Amino acid sequence: SVRTPHARAALSARTAVAAIPALVGLLLSGCSGSPTDGRNVVLVTLDTTRPDRLGTYGRPDARTPVLDRLARQGGVVEWAIADVPVTLPSHTTLMTGIPALGHGVRYNADFKVTEDAETLAEVFSGFGYDTGAVISALVLDSKFGIAQGFATFEDDLTPGYVKFDESLYPAETHWLPKADRRAEETVDRSLEWLDGARRPFFLWSHFYDPHFPFDPPPPWAQTAGELYLAEIHYTDWQLGRIVRALEESGEADRTVFAVTADHGEGLDEHREDGHGIFLYDDTVRVPLIIRDVAHVEAGTVIGDQVRTIDVAPTLLEYSGHAGETLGIGGTLAPILAGTGPVPDSLAYCESIKTRLFYGGTGLKVLRTRNAKFVWAPQPELYLLDEDPGERVNRVADQPEEARGLHRRLEDVVRGILDQGLLSVEAYDADEETLEGLRSLGYLAGSGAEAGAQSFEKEMELRGHDPKDLADVSMGAREIQNGFYENGEKKLLRFFDSVKTPQEDPAMAHLWAAAHQNYAKIWMIRGNYHQAAEQYRLAALAEPEYDNARWSRIYALNLAREHELANREALALIDRYPRSYRVMVHRGVALAFLGQLDQARAQLEEVVRDAEPQGTAVRNARYYLARLGTPREAEALNGYLTAEEKNGGQS
Repeated sequence: SVRTPHARAALSARTAVAAIPALVGLLLSGCSGSPTDGRNVVLVTLDTTRPDRLGTYGRPDARTPVLDRLARQGGVVEWAIADVPVTLPSHTTLMTGIPALGHGVRYNADFKVTEDAETLAEVFSGFGYDTGAVISALVLDSKFGIAQGFATFEDDLTPGYVKFDESLYPAETHWLPKADRRAEETVDRSLEWLDGARRPFFLWSHFYDPHFPFDPPPPWAQTAGELYLAEIHYTDWQLGRIVRALEESGEADRTVFAVTADHGEGLDEHREDGHGIFLYDDTVRVPLIIRDVAHVEAGTVIGDQVRTIDVAPTLLEYSGHAGETLGIGGTLAPILAGTGPVPDSLAYCESIKTRLFYGGTGLKVLRTRNAKFVWAPQPELYLLDEDPGERVNRVADQPEEARGLHRRLEDVVRGILDQGLLSVEAYDADEETLEGLRSLGYLAGSGAEAGAQSFEKEMELRGHDPKDLADVSMGAREIQNGFYENGEKKLLRFFDSVKTPQEDPAMAHLWAAAHQNYAKIWMIRGNYHQAAEQYRLAALAEPEYDNARWSRIYALNLAREHELANREALALIDRYPRSYRVMVHRGVALAFLGQLDQARAQLEEVVRDAEPQGTAVRNARYYLARLGTPREAEALNGYLTAEEKNGGQS
């Protein structure tokens, strides 16, 4: 865990900035306070939690009695919108009141919050609060700058992930989370900190359990029809321990209690199992529950749209520091009290994951209470009152509405960029950190530039539409993680729905990648004829895709099609004379055909000309030493049963 110094006792004054067209608010203004001025504040963030999976939001089979009771005792916001469906940037937004486009932390791992950021914890520390945080995943480690202002920041995640039900995992679990903790330990650490904290206090408790993989501990695994619901049920039960501790200590009525999430989860409702690519409500709508007996009437329900940039200013007001604000959001106190409107009727959302990692374009969204416009190569418009599931794209029959929202989106983007709010730097993570982040399901190490780009670059559509590449990229990830049936489902869906290279030549690379990945599934299943055909289709889609061509030769050998493997190899070697890996496969094909002299000649060429320490030379020497000896059969049989068949990587 990390301890950071208390923020300065009095906050330096800042110059207020003018309101922008769609996001209204002021930057932090100067003020000071004393420890007796404020009420306690507990902020709970539920990672990867969709509101429509909670009882208070209408899910009939949800078991969330603690959250439901907090909602009955306070206020519920039906339409709270996160600006980005990724953990670190979304939490940075919560802590600064500035959207990711403004603060510049656009994704995980490659970005770090700089010291010149002003965070909610720093503000509370300046007012004399004791500040503590307990986080539950490496992505929020203090090394990424999110710990600013916390006197105690508990991010020691050893010993790491615990499996409960082995049947939920494939045989190979190299991807298992290496750096997260279960809700029970999160609550234990939170209660330990509360027991020694000065009053008033600000506690942030982050729960990671609803994040994949879904493997709740017993007996919660048996309490819900789907494991995602069971993880939320387990988290709710553990959260109840904090609520009960505050009630038993007499602190509950002197504490502002806010529960929200960083983002939701796709659950494959829009071609995304997880989150980070698309901006449908599956992943950007989050729960927001605020219990404050002094200010929020029990049973309050807000049907208007609010944004997570509004959370920090609201907590400051309810803590007893009315008029104090943070970032460019606004307080929700007036709307919760029924005395005023929401701070703004527009919510901005963004995703740049496909731009960073998959050769796609980024996405931007402008959401009103009843409409959503998605800026993409194939723009989307959803009329949410009649289509809350975002199933029918209305761009074609509502062009004026789409153009109007597009113009307003441009105004919002310009307004955020013109504020000059960046507080980010590039973070060069070490390999251990990168491995830990990848095990949580987050790609890392993209080399992306920190911060926002120019307006023109931000609005530019370059690369594939995420709708076209999602099934290929997500299918590849499923295959890599050992979930072959799920990967196959995504690839077949891609084949059925995306334009072919003949219809659109720009799709060639995606089709080649899809066939290549489907071939890997057939290799794992031992159907080498099907694998060879998929490799052939990959090379047909993209003739320069040489990896597919040499993998096809290997698959043909495994399918005992040695004559065809020999012919294919000769054609490839003729085109690429230094294809030493292909030469090894041809040498083996010739050995299977009984043409040992030709096999030796081909393998000796590899040994003579290839990189001496390379894999091709090692393999060539191995087979050369055994051809024509009693160990020849053993060597060739080993070729047919090599563990490397899963990717054709012999």
